[in-house]
Parts: sequence; structure tokens; C-alpha cells
Amino acid sequence: MSILRVIYSSVLYLVAPLAMLYLLKRSKKQPEYKDHWDERFGTAHYPALKNGRTRVWIHAVSVGETRAAFPLIEEILRLWPTVDVLLTSMTPTGREVGRSLVKTYGRRIDLCYLPYDTPFAVKKFIKQTQPSICLLMETEVWPNLTYMAEKFNLPVLLVNGRLSEKSLNQASRFSYLLKPAMARLTKVLAQSEADAKRLILAGAKDVVITGNLKFDYVPNLAQIRTARELKKNTTRPVVLLASTREGEEEIFLSLLASQKEKWEKLNPLWLVVPRHPQRFNDVGALIEKYGFSYVKRSVVRHWNEVLSTDQFNMMLGDSMGEMSFYYALADIAIMGGSFEPYGSQSMIEPCAIGVPTIVGPSIFNFATAVEEAENANAILRAIDASEALNKIEELLEKDSLRNQIADNAIVFSEEKRGATEKTIQIIDEILSEQNK
Repeated sequence: MSILRVIYSSVLYLVAPLAMLYLLKRSKKQPEYKDHWDERFGTAHYPALKNGRTRVWIHAVSVGETRAAFPLIEEILRLWPTVDVLLTSMTPTGREVGRSLVKTYGRRIDLCYLPYDTPFAVKKFIKQTQPSICLLMETEVWPNLTYMAEKFNLPVLLVNGRLSEKSLNQASRFSYLLKPAMARLTKVLAQSEADAKRLILAGAKDVVITGNLKFDYVPNLAQIRTARELKKNTTRPVVLLASTREGEEEIFLSLLASQKEKWEKLNPLWLVVPRHPQRFNDVGALIEKYGFSYVKRSVVRHWNEVLSTDQFNMMLGDSMGEMSFYYALADIAIMGGSFEPYGSQSMIEPCAIGVPTIVGPSIFNFATAVEEAENANAILRAIDASEALNKIEELLEKDSLRNQIADNAIVFSEEKRGATEKTIQIIDEILSEQNK
């Protein structure tokens, strides 16, 4: 073990009590953070490999990465009947999203948390779970994980790999640890040429461009049908603030409160869907603070009262797993995470559903996808929330412009599909080599 990794590992052991305090703090708003601590700290009995089966381990940190992995997981299970999947995450919401796959595929999928990156925990995890290959989604590369994987001859792929300029600059400060970790990866599957170049600078050796798996994600068709049936009787437009992050709701609410007269004439229903469920109550309180009437999606029974009357200014989307429904219900979407410095949430799903989407200035998580979509006139960009509201007003007044962007978004999404097939081919090659 190199001296640098010894120091790194020692620090991780020393800060374990702080990690416990962090989990307790998070559990005040999201009680699920109190669950499964034994998995996080390496004291659990991890899911054992079933007799006669091959296991593909996929690590997806949270909700976004887990959803991106869906088409890949489904294709793995469809193509290879003797293969099971171990899906690990780091957040309760990511784990909860994974449960929907368990409901579909049953015992072919196991869920647990990935332990923190200490040598003891990672070694125990790999020995007990016995995967044949490890797929790390997007950015998750850890020094002890890659080291232990190499010791156990476990191939590790970075799948749907991305690295922003900002993250590359941050990584450079710890290059003495991260470069060896990146170099130990068996192969890196990058989303774009720009990502590939940055990943090579970060230390990756074998890099190929496979595209973005998120374009292969199939929205929930049942939810889309339900939303479109409801829209047939709608007499007011719906504007969605999708996957908003802390600080963003207040920016838009304060602007809307100052422009009440204008928006009362247009009479849209503002549908606000926070990214994290633990913030639902806080966002509801903010809506009340700015003087808007609202209803929670969880209590709606008669949709006509919401969609065809002005009884409510807003709806709070206080449910999980319904983003396809929310997007299909919307005439226009504002992309959360892009109006504060969070790097944007994914604009890919609204594009696939054909919703004209406005993205703010912060896009480092989806820079290539946003720039390509903008070039295809499949989305609109805004420098701030004020400009976004101006664009919404224009789109509400110009049906032809709104319809053209919607059509462009669907075409753009279809043209970008295919990353899953390329990824499956590479996984198949590696697994086939192991079986020779």
C-alpha cells in the first residue's frame, strides 16, 4: 500500500465519527439516513452470490445515476438470463428508486449501500458479494475501491463517464490519489469527446466514447397517458418548475409575486416539484409566504378543480417517481438545478417527452447535452430567472413556437439514443474474456 493511500485510509478511519454525525443530521429531515449503517461502515453481511449465477455490480450514487442505469440494467437482465445485478447507492432516495426494479425483476436484483472507502470495508464487500464486473456510474472513482478490485482481479468500468472542467480542476488538487485510481480502471466509457479528454487528463488510460445512457431512458408510458388524458379537459396552461434545488423556488416565487397582475391574465398553473422529498414542507411554506394559493399533488382527487379553474395558483409535486407524469402534464418546463450553482438536473427526460424546456446558466453536469440541444433548437437557455419568465410568456403566447421546440426536442432525443447498446457490447467482451 502506498504511503499516500495509507494516509488517505487513516483519515477515513479517523473521520468515521463525523460521518455518523452527518448521517444523524441528515436523518432529521430524512429518517431513512438512520437505516443500514452496518452496510455503510463495513459491518454488514452483504448479499451473497446465488449458486450458478454471474453478478454484475453497478454503483449509482443517487437518483440521477440510478435512473440513468435503468436501461442498462434492464438490457443486462434481458440478454443474459444467468446474470443477476447488485445495485449499490449512497443515498436513501437512490436506493428507493432502485426498489422499483426489484418489484419488476425480483430476486435478480439485490440492493445495498456501498461502504465508505476504507480498505477493510471494501475488501469485505467484494469478498462477500463476488461480482464478476463492477460498473461505476458517471463520476464515482475511489482509491481503495479500485485498488481492492485490482487485487481481486475484478474489472472496473466507469460507465456513462463525465467530468466537468470544474470537477477536473478540483480533482487536480488530489491528483496524487485520484490519478492512480483512474489509471486502475479497466476501461472508461465517456459520454462525449470533451468528457473523454478531461478524463484522460484526470488519469484514465483506456477511454472510449459511448454517448449518454440517459438518452436511452424510456419515460413511464402509463404516467404519460394519464397526464395526457387529464390535459384533454384542461383550460389553463401548466408551467413546471422541475426538480428544483434549494434557493431556486424562492427566486421564482419572489419574481412571480412582483408580477402578479401579468400572470393572473395568463393564468398558468405553476407546478413546483422539488428535487428532494425532505424539502416538500419547506417549499410549501415558501409558496404560502409569497401569498400564493396551492394544493399538494398528494391530496388532489378532482383534477378539474386544479387544471380548469383558478382556485389554485400552484401545485406542489410532493410525490416520488412521477416525473414522467409531471412532464407530460406541463406545457413548458423550467429545469431545476440550473438557476443556482448546482450544474442543472437532467433536461433529457422532458426533451424525450416533447416538453419545451428552459435551462438556466448553471449546466456543468450536462454541459454537452445542453449545448447540443440548444444548437438543435430543442431547448431554450436563459441567463437568469427573469429571462426565463420572459421566455415562458413568449411561449404561452406563441403556440407555433412552443410546438416547434417540442417537435425538435423529440427528434433530438431520438437521434442521441444508442449508448446502452455500445456499453453492453463492451461488458459482453470483458465477461466473455473471463469465461475463456
